[in-house]
Amino acid sequence: MASAGPSIQRIERLNYGIGAVVIAVGALTQTRPIALGLSVGVALTCLNFFVLRKLVVKWTSDAAAGRTGNAPLLMLPKMIGLMGAVAVAVLLLPIDVIAFTIGYSIFLISIVVETVQSALRSSHTPEGAAPGSPRDFPPTQPTDPSEHTHG
Repeated sequence: MASAGPSIQRIERLNYGIGAVVIAVGALTQTRPIALGLSVGVALTCLNFFVLRKLVVKWTSDAAAGRTGNAPLLMLPKMIGLMGAVAVAVLLLPIDVIAFTIGYSIFLISIVVETVQSALRSSHTPEGAAPGSPRDFPPTQPTDPSEHTHG
């Protein structure tokens, strides 16, 4: 099976890193319902992204091989499971719902950070440089020392 693209892997690692920081800060500075809400939200978003990455890798590798796989059909049970987990967490666990929402939303931060990093990385490479970058224009000063002599 094919591996995930580097961008998806970086987003997943960012999820884990940001999630760990959010959980640690919440555990050290917040009340128990808020800390639990952050923790459960982070755990669910990391689990969701992990499963989603596995499904996307399977889906794209099947498509690249010309096979019609069942990965798209597995999205429905995944979503139903996710909605069930969110309902159980919000209705049955002693958590703060706003903190849960914040914890669950870290994947958005991960995506934004990876997008910005990816854009910055591609702007520093010649083949991916942005239009209007210095490589698109000729040098304004002469580069040949003989050009400095005017007679």
